[in-house]
Amino acid sequence: MYELGGKSAEQELNNTVVLLKSFPYPSYTNDTFVVVLQKQLPFIVMLCFIITTPIICKEIVLEKEKKLKVSVAFM
Repeated sequence: MYELGGKSAEQELNNTVVLLKSFPYPSYTNDTFVVVLQKQLPFIVMLCFIITTPIICKEIVLEKEKKLKVSVAFM
């Protein structure tokens, strides 16, 4: 500290008092919603994909059967 500010800076640093207190925080509560969500969310996501994928595939196949893309390209 002597290199940065001389003797006065070193004395000022030695006279510094630091007071610490722990931050008040509520106790842990067991939230059952989080537990249920952890168990059910993967299942819900899987159901969403299972329901939407066949519909999208059906639309693509129908479009290819009727050659709708080709008719739009000629216009």
